[in-house]
Amino acid sequence: MEPSVKLCMGCMNDKTYDGPCKLCGYSDDDPYIPTYLAPKTILNERYIVGRLLSYNGEGATYIGYDKAAGAKITIKEFMPDTLCSRRKGETVISVNSQNSPLYKTYMSEFDDLNRTLMKLRGMTHTQAVLDVFRENNTCYAILEFINGISLKTFLANSTGGLTWDQVKEQFPPIFTTLSLAHRAGIIHRGLSPQTIFVTDKMELKLTGFSISAARTTNTEIACEIFNGYAAPEQYTDDQMNGTWTDVYGISAVLYRVLTGTTPIESASAEHLNNPEPMLVNRNVPQNVSKVIMHGMAYSPERRIRDIGDFVSRLFAPPKYVPMENGAKKRSEERENLPPKTQKRLKKQQKERRKMLVALITTGFTLILFVVALVLANSGFFAPRPDVATNSSVPEASSDPQMSAPEESTVSSGTGDTSDTESSGSVSVIEDMIKVPDFTDRRYDRTVTQYEGIFTFVPDYVYTETHSVGLMYDQSVDEGTMVKKGTEIKVKVSKGISEVQLPSFYHMTRDEYVTRLNNLNIKYEVEVIKTDSVKAGYVAYCSKSVGDAIKVGEGEIVTIYVAGE
Repeated sequence: MEPSVKLCMGCMNDKTYDGPCKLCGYSDDDPYIPTYLAPKTILNERYIVGRLLSYNGEGATYIGYDKAAGAKITIKEFMPDTLCSRRKGETVISVNSQNSPLYKTYMSEFDDLNRTLMKLRGMTHTQAVLDVFRENNTCYAILEFINGISLKTFLANSTGGLTWDQVKEQFPPIFTTLSLAHRAGIIHRGLSPQTIFVTDKMELKLTGFSISAARTTNTEIACEIFNGYAAPEQYTDDQMNGTWTDVYGISAVLYRVLTGTTPIESASAEHLNNPEPMLVNRNVPQNVSKVIMHGMAYSPERRIRDIGDFVSRLFAPPKYVPMENGAKKRSEERENLPPKTQKRLKKQQKERRKMLVALITTGFTLILFVVALVLANSGFFAPRPDVATNSSVPEASSDPQMSAPEESTVSSGTGDTSDTESSGSVSVIEDMIKVPDFTDRRYDRTVTQYEGIFTFVPDYVYTETHSVGLMYDQSVDEGTMVKKGTEIKVKVSKGISEVQLPSFYHMTRDEYVTRLNNLNIKYEVEVIKTDSVKAGYVAYCSKSVGDAIKVGEGEIVTIYVAGE
């Protein structure tokens, strides 16, 4: 790198001092994976290679800097590690003669893909390809650097989803981008919240275009498939991929965005149990819900075939369905749902009925009050004078019927006695209590609140739909009358099964361990000697910041802490 260029290799911002970067914490002494390019490597006499961002079966992605343009860039290097290798300290890739034909074929596909993308300048909502060249016995694509975060991170940091109105505003450019790519013969195959980015201007940009072999199983290179978003044909070589493959992917993305729930993996036998979006979120329009499910049809032949048709159906005005037929159809659809989903929907329906009855009762009471007030003001309830005596005080009557009010009073007293007896019968069942709904309540607070009333037996489970510590299932149904002290088994969320490794920059060992514990990430600590980080502070980890950690599978991260 030229002496005049002073940059942090972690974030490519100006850095004129020694030691870790004050913005990102990266240090030139940080170790790197020797299989990939070393930071400060120069490509094509113009591009400076920085920190490794990610890698998959197709190759590696680095942050970079364009000396000619004076701007940050993203560098993609074709390097399928199942077919080639690189020795430490070298830049040239080695390929043995046995893998050479296949390696060259895939590299040509990588080259063609990115050159085609570079020509499609009209796709302003995709990560633009700026340059493509060959060097070091491989091929490189220079892409624009996106200031933003993935849609996955954006959703995790916000409410967890978007409304249909927000989708209508934000997603059309992505639909247009896909349509243009398909016309150019490009199939994405990796549509997911991880490959759609939200920029600092709150615009969506599509990233992650790869060669077909990198997004299909049973090939010679490692496959990167986003479970829940990949179409069924990507798990087998029996069916062709096509525009319908991306229709499945974008439908699954919309399913996640509108419901807050990741669809069940299409290769799973439980795939057909995905409830319709409108049954998970009642604010999703019915026609939108139907189109999304049609776009996620298991069979490509029964699926919407192209993005144009998908978009026209998605934004088509809803069709009128007679109330009787519509209710019957919804009833049939709900009978095919899993028992837990049916239970939740019945509960929601019951609550809506209660609210409706309460509103009707309140309205009726208000009407009676207004009528009574009007009549009172008009003198309707004022005592009428006796016509014969012209007196306002009525004379006593011997008519036995006139004693009816007295009988009524006695009857009222009898009613009071009856109420007292009824109250006594309630005390007989004082030890019985109605079980409330514990869904979405914090387990620790609920245990304290109901201490001595119920005995809770927790089952901690990883789930994508509930935050850490929240209960979402119970062994005794809501409304059941039980004795005090009854044992209730509840499922408690341990959070999502896959989380991103948080940043450790400028953090002590104890501070970072606390952060990992909050995310359920298992770890082990190793003390190392280094001059780049203060003693007791985290120097680096066995995984890069932002990498997905499979906490549900017990994946362990090694923390390397600077010693004295």
